[in-house]
Amino acid sequence: MRYGLFLLSDDVPPPATAATAVRGLYREAPLTPPAAIAVVASLPLSPAAHKSGFATDPLPGRRPRALTLASMAAAGPAAGGKARNWRTHARCSIGMPFPVSSSPVSPRPLDEDAYGRGGRHRELAERVKVRLRCGGSISEARASACQAYACPIQKEAEDVRVFLSGLTISQPPAAPAGGMDPSVADTLAKVDQMRRDFEERQNAEAAAREKAAKERAEAKAKELEEAKLKERQQLEESQRSAEEAARKRIDDEKAKLAHAVPESAQAIGVPAAALVAAGSTGASGPALEWAGKYRRMYRQLMDEVAPQIEGNKDIKAACFKRRGLIKRGLGQLKDSWEFISRTADNIKGILAESARSGPVVEQWMLNLVAKAVVKQAEREVAVTHHAAYPLAAAAVLIMQDYPQLVDMLMVRLVKKCPYVIPEYIRKQPGQSVGDFKRANGYKENESGDLETEGIYSERMAGMVALFAAVVQTAPLGNRPNPFPVRHGWTWLARMLNLAPRTVSPLLVQTFLSIAGASMAAAYPRQLPKLLTLLVSAWIPAASAKNPAAVASRYNLTGFMEDYQRTGKLKECPGRNIKAR
Repeated sequence: MRYGLFLLSDDVPPPATAATAVRGLYREAPLTPPAAIAVVASLPLSPAAHKSGFATDPLPGRRPRALTLASMAAAGPAAGGKARNWRTHARCSIGMPFPVSSSPVSPRPLDEDAYGRGGRHRELAERVKVRLRCGGSISEARASACQAYACPIQKEAEDVRVFLSGLTISQPPAAPAGGMDPSVADTLAKVDQMRRDFEERQNAEAAAREKAAKERAEAKAKELEEAKLKERQQLEESQRSAEEAARKRIDDEKAKLAHAVPESAQAIGVPAAALVAAGSTGASGPALEWAGKYRRMYRQLMDEVAPQIEGNKDIKAACFKRRGLIKRGLGQLKDSWEFISRTADNIKGILAESARSGPVVEQWMLNLVAKAVVKQAEREVAVTHHAAYPLAAAAVLIMQDYPQLVDMLMVRLVKKCPYVIPEYIRKQPGQSVGDFKRANGYKENESGDLETEGIYSERMAGMVALFAAVVQTAPLGNRPNPFPVRHGWTWLARMLNLAPRTVSPLLVQTFLSIAGASMAAAYPRQLPKLLTLLVSAWIPAASAKNPAAVASRYNLTGFMEDYQRTGKLKECPGRNIKAR
């Protein structure tokens, strides 16, 4: 039980009045001894006392003092003019409980000096004397407080007892001896059976759906297989018919070629009889003669010039260093006339420096330039055909100052790619397959094996693209192209007079996509005749058995269908080189 200051009077003062009195107790001067002030043990506070803050320490850290006359006088009027009985406890620390058995505080005389301070304090003291009421004994006060505190509790306990006595508690029915109620068990069994029936029905429906889907898939697969088989049979039949028709058309075209080609033959300076007599394999007489010229030049270069270079270490080292500069310049070409011209000027400067060392060194350096150009075509142009345009433009710019480069470039192209003649190398009696492929331009890879047919076809197409890009390059400035477009016309006419091989459709399509626009501008009347021969007789004669040949034939067919529909050959992008 906690103890504290509380009001014993029935008239409880307002919280503000009580707080004022308590603060005066701790702060003001001691009271004069008017009436007896009793010390009582406090019981639990009333609600008003709780709200007033009497239960806690109002001023922490201060020791209590007696109420002053001023505080008592101030408390009186605020309570509506009614007299109040104030009782306080004996001196003790703040927050400590009141002693249960404590004697009343005996009034003690106030210091005379303190008592004599001012008439206002004496007047207030006299006024408080009138309002203070002497308290009874401590026992009576304690009994009265306990009774006032206990009455509400007793009443509440009595009310609870009466309420509980009026309650009726009913026991739930006892469960049957057998455990669960039969009706409940029967219901649960029915629910469980319904659940199992539902799951079985769901599983059966899912199995039926899966079976139906599987049957539909099998039926569809069977239909597709039958359709593919039928399509394959129709394709084979159509191919046989096309081959027969192609052979017949070739015979007819060859019979009429003597009358259809004279104008074209005269335009390129080749006798019409030579074009017809080219046959289905090999090459025409003028083509073989043209190729023989460059093959002899290559032998002369290797037999006479190369030993002189190899025998002089200083010249060999200088040529090797210049070759590195040439390869680096050609490898960095861009689609820009400014960059192409700068690269060509650098190479021409290298050739001019080589010429000061003698004609042998100049000829060897021209050979190295041509070799670097062809090597770049094998590597880069084979992958991206549009790279042939800046490479060919640089070569033509150098050819304008060094016409000997034309022959050197053809020497290297004929050596690497017999299809620029064009010529189909025949297999000699007793010649192995590997030697036959090497004669046709196949290269060995790092492991010593010959390259695949796909890689071989790409390399050949890259060199044909370079050839086509050179012949289609327009005159630069006021100086003509040393290797003009008429060489492209000759190549196409010779190619169409040879029976196509596996790589042939790819080469023709590459040539037409690079140089077709220039050919059409140079030969607006003759080119459509050759293209008609290409579509009607040459493409159907291409192989329909080799997968690579079928693919290249299919691509060329689509290319020519676009030409027949639009009247223009589809150009490879990059033909128009940017100024910068």
